[in-house]
Amino acid sequence: MGKKISRYKDGNGNIGYHFHCPGCKENHGVFIKGTGVPVWGFNGNEEKPTFTPSVLVRFDHLSEMATQRNQEFYKIHKRFMTIKELPYDVNEICHSFVTNGMIQFLSDCTHHLKGQAVELGDF
Repeated sequence: MGKKISRYKDGNGNIGYHFHCPGCKENHGVFIKGTGVPVWGFNGNEEKPTFTPSVLVRFDHLSEMATQRNQEFYKIHKRFMTIKELPYDVNEICHSFVTNGMIQFLSDCTHHLKGQAVELGDF
């Protein structure tokens, strides 16, 4: 059994861990020590980690259709849309509890593992 998380330190001296989310297929991170950042509790076990409270990740992005609208806007106006003009139309949520090396995805997740519990893979 290997480490399920990877320790990191940011430029401000805040310490955290990343873990791979099989639902989003990307890494999520939490700080366990720091100032000016949200801090999670951590059980100290890199093989069977527990972070408290839950981990909530929200991200907005452009669908293929919205990207095409941005390109059409460029053809007409000869400039890309500003951040406020961009038609972000995909809103995704990943909300989970990481407990004893397991990740429990909550019912507000928008990915295929919503409501399921899976073991964290090796990092």
